[in-house]
Amino acid sequence: MSDLMGKVAFVTGGGSGIGRGICERLARDGADVFIADVDEAGAAQTVNLVNQLGRRAHSMRANVASKVQLQAAADACVAQFGRLDIALANAGIGRGGSILDMALEDWQLQVDINLTGVFLTVQAAAQRMVKLGHGGRIVCISSLAAENTGPGIWSYSATKVGVRMMVRGWAQELGPMGINVNAIGPGVIDTPLAAGLAGETDGVIRRNLERTTPVGRVGKPADIAGLVSFMVGQDGEFMSGAYVLMDGGLRDARNRQADPEVMEEMQRHMQAGAQRRARMEPLFRDE
Repeated sequence: MSDLMGKVAFVTGGGSGIGRGICERLARDGADVFIADVDEAGAAQTVNLVNQLGRRAHSMRANVASKVQLQAAADACVAQFGRLDIALANAGIGRGGSILDMALEDWQLQVDINLTGVFLTVQAAAQRMVKLGHGGRIVCISSLAAENTGPGIWSYSATKVGVRMMVRGWAQELGPMGINVNAIGPGVIDTPLAAGLAGETDGVIRRNLERTTPVGRVGKPADIAGLVSFMVGQDGEFMSGAYVLMDGGLRDARNRQADPEVMEEMQRHMQAGAQRRARMEPLFRDE
């Protein structure tokens, strides 16, 4: 059994995508999991998945932009399992737009979730780790967008660069207390959040991505989860303040210009993404 046997992981945004993949991997490695997510149905599905793997799991509705809700969720984790050893600040959203017309509401929501939400997650987890006195491991999800940016995605990039810088400072503050803090920069991962970038299996977006990514495929949540497992396990004991890019080599890939067919499919996915946002955003705004 893995060295995570008996550990408890607190995961935000564990109801889908990368967060669910992380919960599954940590459970396979022996950890019990507490999921904080606004998507209660998705979180419940992840709880069932973890239970099927033979580990305990619990979920609670929590908006990471709310200090009250994050603190309550962290308290519930400790009450449920008696400890909190690992924290994943994973919850995030993506918003695009030109500086000429981007709505302040879209900018603010992205900052609230991607930047303030990470701060509040780490604060709540670290406070309890210090109180419990057994140290801990914290991993924050940044992005390839913290390395590269451009028209329409600069606001998302700004929040993800912020995560990288916060992690470096937190590592210095929390290291003497036995808490390691690191960040991961995923590239294009096949998740609902990145559907417009990853496309569909055998679709034109996916074929273009496979052609332009040096390793020849799109990323999977399991790829990121494997790195998380290393960071929070025994082999990651000496790692803190790090940012690890995991993008299949896409950052430095050449010939990434999309053809018209790819752009057409991306537009279709953007429209579908707008429908998903319309469903999710009321959850973020409901205090």
